[in-house]
Amino acid sequence: MYLKIFVDMPISIDERIWVCPSEQLVNGSYRRLDIFYAGDLISVVVFRYRGQCLAYRNLCVHMPRQLDCEKDMIFDATGQYLRCSMHGIVYDPVTGASVSTICNGEKLTSIGIKEDQDGVWIKDRRVKSLAVT
Repeated sequence: MYLKIFVDMPISIDERIWVCPSEQLVNGSYRRLDIFYAGDLISVVVFRYRGQCLAYRNLCVHMPRQLDCEKDMIFDATGQYLRCSMHGIVYDPVTGASVSTICNGEKLTSIGIKEDQDGVWIKDRRVKSLAVT
């Protein structure tokens, strides 16, 4: 199931977009959502790493490929780094910065995320949900 969201328009400070219940996002797992960002439909990955929920645009900085384009996973074999399944570029999960020599210092695009007693939410001032018709 995909959630479609606009990301190029400001929203009120209280608006948030539902992702999933907290218990469904265990360490090392992820959810992939489709959203509108600057007028383009993009993929976002929402995941838990060392207890913290994080979200990034699902696009490698090395080449325009989704991190999970060849395998249904975004972490490397150790579970310590995000990894592009196409060319193996690895990223620090907390900062989104590439730690691979070829793209060292370049960063994934972060998306605001919040977790509370109700679950995991996208909460980003650039995000606006689509109207359901």
